[in-house]
Amino acid sequence: MHKAFLIYNPASGRRRERRAEKISRAAEVLRAAGVQAEISATTGKGSAIQQTQHAAAQGFDTIIACGGDGTVNEVLNGLMLSSAPATLGVIPLGSGNLMATDLDLPRDCEAAARRLLNYQPREIKPGVITYQSRAGQQKRWFVVAAGVGADAELMYRTAVGVKERYGMYAYFAEMARMAWRGHFPMFNVEWQNEPEAQGEAGQRRQASVALVMAVRANRFPAVMRLVRLGCELTQNRYRLMLFRTDKVFPFINFFFSVVTGRNWKVKQVDLADSTWFRCTPQSTVASAIHCEADGENLGKLPVEVSIDQRTFSLLMPPMNKNAEVSP
Repeated sequence: MHKAFLIYNPASGRRRERRAEKISRAAEVLRAAGVQAEISATTGKGSAIQQTQHAAAQGFDTIIACGGDGTVNEVLNGLMLSSAPATLGVIPLGSGNLMATDLDLPRDCEAAARRLLNYQPREIKPGVITYQSRAGQQKRWFVVAAGVGADAELMYRTAVGVKERYGMYAYFAEMARMAWRGHFPMFNVEWQNEPEAQGEAGQRRQASVALVMAVRANRFPAVMRLVRLGCELTQNRYRLMLFRTDKVFPFINFFFSVVTGRNWKVKQVDLADSTWFRCTPQSTVASAIHCEADGENLGKLPVEVSIDQRTFSLLMPPMNKNAEVSP
């Protein structure tokens, strides 16, 4: 890291009045280590995409997303659209910080900046999601997770102001309100299982579900503990969670099984490994089902999710000499 551009979202997370001060101190940590660091605040939803493209074109070798997963996602999309190479770094300042948690980054900005100085760039294939919006079919790159159905509706219904004030607890409150309805709308999903042995053909599957979530991270924050989900950013596949029921209780049952770390089997929930899936409506009601990527509500069905063949560079903890990277 020689020339870093720090992009921060002044409206992400809590205690926003101190955010500029925190970013300034993080930049000073980098400067003390000999890194040329500049700071820029986002100006609105989506602005970090263009700011990232401009910074990369200006010769910054590292673009550091200072905010939540939404800010990280915008910087990623800016890098994927840029013709100039740059590495993505993360300093957590949002309400969820799933990416930062998986990268083992502390919530303190100065400590996170110091840790980034020792991290190494790794080439990662991002996820890519296509979906429908009022403007037609859209495409978005993502890193940690994408979901269709109940979790995306949760993102859609959770008020921005409440999320900024209460963080992850805002989602729990909205989850409780959604549970009072008693059921969720169903839609169709088609996916291909990853082969268990090299050279074995993957099996194409179909199901009727109320939620499918694709996860690539292994460490998720869950109230007072870290949840391990059995996937890695460096593995070019997703861990799929498929909820084959519209009833609320299996969702709650599965949620507590994960949060407690006991991971007991929930009959109506399937887990699978895949590199691709497609979601289509069962009815006109199902066509209103939402999708999300990295915690950002995007659009509606039909939705297709896959692994992009292009790569981006991500600052990650030093690689274990004995670790294996999936092809």
